Amino acid sequence: MDDFLDEIKIAVSLRTARTAIGWSQQEFADQMNVAKSTIARIETLEMSAKADFLTKALRLFDEAGVSVNLIQAEGFSMQIDDSTLIEAGNRLKDTSRRRSDRRGGIASLPEADEFIENLNNSSKGSSEKK
Repeated sequence: MDDFLDEIKIAVSLRTARTAIGWSQQEFADQMNVAKSTIARIETLEMSAKADFLTKALRLFDEAGVSVNLIQAEGFSMQIDDSTLIEAGNRLKDTSRRRSDRRGGIASLPEADEFIENLNNSSKGSSEKK
């Protein structure tokens, strides 16, 4: 049972981190130098992630601003940098990335536009201070 729970933890954490960064399965596969089907199979528990795959994935996620901790008794934890969250907000706001029947939603709310713009501006200001 523990081995299967570990497989679920790995699959869910990989998928969650990948989507938090904004990578499609294909984009993640390209980063990992594997076929898209490999990513899909790992994320759907059709195959297990090997240690070298997992190590490389966690390193790529960390470099992209998402730190995943799988070494705990239950579940996993994830830390997402503010800059990665801002990029995610910009992607979510970009209606050109959506299917034509899904062009509304949060991106059409003026409050969302103002909030994302403020985040972008505060991020630029803090990066200029460094």
